[in-house]
Amino acid sequence: MSLVSKRTKDIKKFYRMTFEIRKTLPSGNSGAIKLHTLLVNPSDFTQDEPGRGNVVQTLGGAYVADFGAGLPTVTLSGTTGYSLRRSAENKELDGYEEFIKFRADIYRKFLQANDPQHALYWYNWEDNEYYEIHPQNFRLQRNKSEPLLYRYELRFTCLRRLIKTRREAATDYLKRNPSTKKMAERLSSSVSNIGELLHNLTKGG
Repeated sequence: MSLVSKRTKDIKKFYRMTFEIRKTLPSGNSGAIKLHTLLVNPSDFTQDEPGRGNVVQTLGGAYVADFGAGLPTVTLSGTTGYSLRRSAENKELDGYEEFIKFRADIYRKFLQANDPQHALYWYNWEDNEYYEIHPQNFRLQRNKSEPLLYRYELRFTCLRRLIKTRREAATDYLKRNPSTKKMAERLSSSVSNIGELLHNLTKGG
């Protein structure tokens, strides 16, 4: 008997994370401004979920002032890789192009807009975690011994968990990237899984 279910194995084949900038209109509707799926999965992923409880010890014992859950913080770090890779948008990018695109299209675009109608969403497809986030820091490292390799660290705070957002995100993604479905038939890399996953999400929620 297998120790891991087939469904879990299928999910673990998919390691990509998608970031999305959305704009909420006065009507209440929202639409995607920019979508970006990481070309290379982060080598390190940390998600801290603090509690807001305070334990007070007294002569008569201890009591807890419990204020519920705090805001999760996430740190992603890794490299953009060396070689050309095909993105979820069906474009060939190398590590440098990927880094520039991610930093400009997501991190800088969101912060520089400084628009209260804009929201930044993070979709962690593998772990079924979806949040509205606010970026805190983007760090770049480059060493002269590896001039073509960019190492990055992105830290952000999760403001709220998104509910019933997978289908919305998947629908938007496929509308903006209709070639993704075709890529799922052609590619053997994990990029293909984004097409399969998003297609299934739009069908089943």
